[in-house]
Amino acid sequence: MKYAIYNHKDYLLNIRNDRLRLRTHEPEQGFREVFDQTGNKTNLFIKDVTKEEVDLVYELKFLVAYKGKEFEPYSLGRHILDENEISLFSMDSNDVDCYEFEKQEQFVFKKDVPLNDIESIIEVKKPLLIFEDLPESRKVIPRGEVRDYIIKLNSIKCN
Repeated sequence: MKYAIYNHKDYLLNIRNDRLRLRTHEPEQGFREVFDQTGNKTNLFIKDVTKEEVDLVYELKFLVAYKGKEFEPYSLGRHILDENEISLFSMDSNDVDCYEFEKQEQFVFKKDVPLNDIESIIEVKKPLLIFEDLPESRKVIPRGEVRDYIIKLNSIKCN
């Protein structure tokens, strides 16, 4: 997912023709509410800005540390808490033998791992557009904080 930092706050972001559209579900000054085709309120507020008006544009990705190696999760959301496990994927066939991944399709391997077995979640922010020369930032969320992080992350995606 893509985000922008604007006025010291992270917003979901759409990028179209060098224009940035910030999105939130909270009414904020300078944002306009979006209405559906029948004129009903959507509780979605948007604001168009230029890339020069934001502090950073980035893509947010996640990795999961499991048995000393980093893997990509299929998804990261509240359903993981309900199921108490996370699905990891790999494109490395060696992970079938080393980590007991199962082949899903050609060159795609998957493993469902109990949340208590992962070491951490790594939040990776990759700068985009005029910020792409900046380094990626990585934030490690240790095992003991994963559940709270996922709950918080779910609320950020909704805002």
